[in-house]
Order: sequence, then structure tokens, then C-alpha cells
Amino acid sequence: MNFKTLYSRIIVAAIALPLFMACCRQGEVKPVKNIILMIPDGTSTAVLALQRWYYEHLDPQECQASLSFDPYICALVRNHCSNSPMPESSASMSAYMTGQLVQGPNLCIYPAPCPEQDLVRVNPDSTYQPLATVMDAARILGGKSIGAVVTVDVTHATPAGTIGHAVSRNSRRIIIDQLASGRMDVLFGGGYKRMNDGVKAILADNGVEYIESDAKAFREFDGDKLWALFTRGDMSYEMVRDSLAEPSLAEMTEKAINMLSRNRKGFFLMVEGSKVDFVAHSNDAPGILSEFGAFDRAVAVALDYARKDGNTAVIVVPDHGTSGVNMGDRNYKDYTTKGLDSLMVGLKGIRMTAAQLDPLLRKCPADEVPAVFKENMGIDINRAEYDALLAARGKHEDDYMKIAYSYNLQHEISKIVQKHTHIGFVSGGHTGEDLFLAVYNPKGQQPSGHLEASELCEYMCRLSGLPMSLDELTSNIFVRHDVLLAGHSCEIEGENNDAVLVVDGGALKIPANRSFVLKAGEKIPLKSVSVYVPENGFFYISREITGLL
Repeated sequence: MNFKTLYSRIIVAAIALPLFMACCRQGEVKPVKNIILMIPDGTSTAVLALQRWYYEHLDPQECQASLSFDPYICALVRNHCSNSPMPESSASMSAYMTGQLVQGPNLCIYPAPCPEQDLVRVNPDSTYQPLATVMDAARILGGKSIGAVVTVDVTHATPAGTIGHAVSRNSRRIIIDQLASGRMDVLFGGGYKRMNDGVKAILADNGVEYIESDAKAFREFDGDKLWALFTRGDMSYEMVRDSLAEPSLAEMTEKAINMLSRNRKGFFLMVEGSKVDFVAHSNDAPGILSEFGAFDRAVAVALDYARKDGNTAVIVVPDHGTSGVNMGDRNYKDYTTKGLDSLMVGLKGIRMTAAQLDPLLRKCPADEVPAVFKENMGIDINRAEYDALLAARGKHEDDYMKIAYSYNLQHEISKIVQKHTHIGFVSGGHTGEDLFLAVYNPKGQQPSGHLEASELCEYMCRLSGLPMSLDELTSNIFVRHDVLLAGHSCEIEGENNDAVLVVDGGALKIPANRSFVLKAGEKIPLKSVSVYVPENGFFYISREITGLL
């Protein structure tokens, strides 16, 4: 057996195992035309009960307050890293998209062994192998349009995990190039600071329009391929969002569906309620209710379309829980004797998240702190709370994931709100809990029971009606260059994102993170992106390239 054959078999075996196990636990799943995957980032399952009670508190006459997807809740899902029971956003999204558990920073790329901690068998020969995603497959194999709608920087972990491939989620330049080169037809969210002339040129070559910080132009656009980025970084929190400048998640979802549905072969759309995670990390209960409420409204839009269309599945599942939010903290005593208002009464008057109040309290005179707090949070603070806020005014934490773990003004604000609402938190980080799954399938075939993330990936593959498995697609579009081009001279010029694989002295040039090759100066398009992994010095390229030599 030659090395090329052995290498291919190792890759197939390493990736196929979790998908094979998933097949054994699921019956026949009939394909649908469209899939909408909706992810409320960092949403603990307890948030569902909290949100329902909050809806009822807002409208006491509505005794059956419910979420848009309540009728379709069907299972629990376990998701985690390959070397830790605790989940991480890029690893969690990678598991859903590829069926493979990976390490924390990895993005749809096979993990390196971690023998002391690995929870699954990891093949060292496959380290850093890019893995085809179900969205890759929907476009390449099914001819479907693809898109993503988020409320953060579009290179953040979850949107990046749709079709991005990198050792680290922090490789933002690689990610934005791959999203563009991977022919993402629709991309709405924030992060126009990531755009440069090179990315804009890729979009233009692919016939994709680009709109920057212009909600009016976004609303008037009537084509079928569009990137619209509304903010330099992450979009605003729902509580303070200017609807004239930033469309809601529900509006962006509706626009994306209307555009993508023009493809007669169907579409695969990912929608993320991104900032539930941000406010959960900072233990901000009102922020969680606001952000998750906005996500729930977006789910309602997707479900309304799906029920009318009759050939669209909607899947709702968090990537992980964050902070373990729940109703009732350790100071909420005699809880069975108290009514709903004792938990919820303070929430109606809250007008902004702790993150938004933070700069206001810094700038105002010290004697105006109580009035500013009351105006925006609806809470009359006492002397001890006033002193705590004043003492923390000089403390700030830039990393949203560390808010609850350090001494800073934003956390002090959240602690006061928590005291007045008694909505408690386990931590300020991710939690290893099981995740809720809701599935609307027009053909009625829902997963049930307790699933692994790989099984949910397999379910989406079957819904997509793919003619081959993801491991087979991986072995076709991501082959190590020294294996595929054995017998040809290969040199790598440049570094990282600017690397170019030069074949046979320049007869063929393959740029990193692009979906074309250069032959005699002519651009020849490829169906997939060529991935360069600086960590091991290999290009991973498509087998279709051999036909060009």
C-alpha cells in the first residue's frame, strides 16, 4: 500500500467513526430543501424557563407564556471539547458542523493529541487536517446557497465555524478570507473593520454585493447575494439598538431567507443570537432576557417561513451554556411563599445592560450616580451600593469573558441588579450542562433522547441529502499537498495568509485561503478553498487541481 492510499484511509477512518455511531442511533431521515440552524450562543437551558416567566410577568393575562419553538423541543445534546468536558464556542460549532470533537481554539480542523486529557481517540497522523463542514457540503455537493446572520463581528467563533478552517479561532484575517472565498452568499452582522480591498475583490469576483454601515441600503437591496456589515465591531445590545442604523436579528433573518430562497436547489442558513453569551458572561440577567428575547423573535420568523414553505427544517440548539443562570439565588429565602413579582418586579424598569451603564456611571459626577442608576435600571441604590459603585469606577475589564471573574464596575452593576431580582449565576464562564434541542421538520422526523454533537451533525447531513459523507468530501477537497502532488516540485512562498504554493517552478500557483489557482497568469476557479496551515507547513488542496497539471 503506498503512502497516498494509507493517508487517505487514515483520514477517512478518523473522521468516519463518530458519524458511523450517529447513523446507528437514527432511523431514516428524508431530505428537505432548506435548513435553518439557529444558535443562541451561551444559552443555559434554565434561560428558557426564565424567559417564559418573564413573558408572563410582562403580560399577566397570558397564562401560557411560551417560546416560539416550545412545540418542537425534542432532545438534549452533549457538546464539549476533544480534551475537556467543558465546551468552547469554536470547538462546539466545529462539532456541529463536522461531527468531530476538537480542542478549544480549533475551527473545523482536526485536533492535536492531548494524551493526558483526551476524551476521544485522537489520531496524531491527522493533526490539523481541515474538515469539511455540512455547510461546505450543502454548497459544493448540493448546489445550495449558504448564509449566516449574527449580531457580533462576523469573524467570531460561531459564524467562522460555518465554513472556516484554522488552528485558532483568533486567526481573523484567515477567517474573513475563507468566508469570502468559500462563497458565503449572505452574511449579515458586524465587523466591517475586518474588510479590506482584498476581501472586497473576492466578493466582487463572486458576484456578491457589499454594504457597509447602511441599513437603508440593506433594506432596499433586491439581489440574491449580499454582505451587509453594520458596525465596526460587534453590533449593539438589543436594549439600546438604534433600529434606524442596525436591523434586528429578526429583520436580518427574514431578509436572508428571502434572498437565499431564490435558489431553486435550496439553502443552508445559520442564525446566531450572539450576545446572549456576552451578557451571561457578565452575569447580566436583564441583558440575557433582552438578547434571548430578540433571538426568540428571529426563530419565530424562521418557523413562520418553514411552516408556509413545507420543505424547510429549523433546528434550534445552543453551542454551550454560560454562567449557569437560574431563578432564585442563595439569598432568596422562603421562596415557596413568594410570588412571581418578587423575582421579576425589578426587571421592567431596566433600560440597558450593565455594559451600557458602565460608561455613563464613569462620566457622571459622583453625586449623580444614584440618579443615573435609577433612571436606567429602575433601582434605588442604598449607601453600601453607592460606595461600591464609586470605588469601582476606575476599574474596567475589556474581555467580556472575564467580567464576572475580576473587580470592575460592570460586574458591580450586575451584582446590584442580581440582589434586587434574585436571579442567580453559578459562574462567569461556560458550563458543561446538556443543551436543549428543538427541531421543526416538515416531514416529522425529529431526533429524540440524548444526543452527541456528532449525531446532530449527522442529522443535518441526512436532512441535506448529501450524496457522500463529510469524511469523503474531506478526502476530496482537503488533501495534503505533498501527498496529492507527489512527483511534482512544490515550494511555499510567503507566510501565513499570504502563503502561495508554487508547483513545478510556477506552472501552477495556489494561494492560501482562496478558491482559485493561477495557471499562466489565468485565474481558474476551484469548488473549495485551499487551506494553508502554518503550524505544520502544509497546504490542504482539492483533488481537482491534479487535472490542471
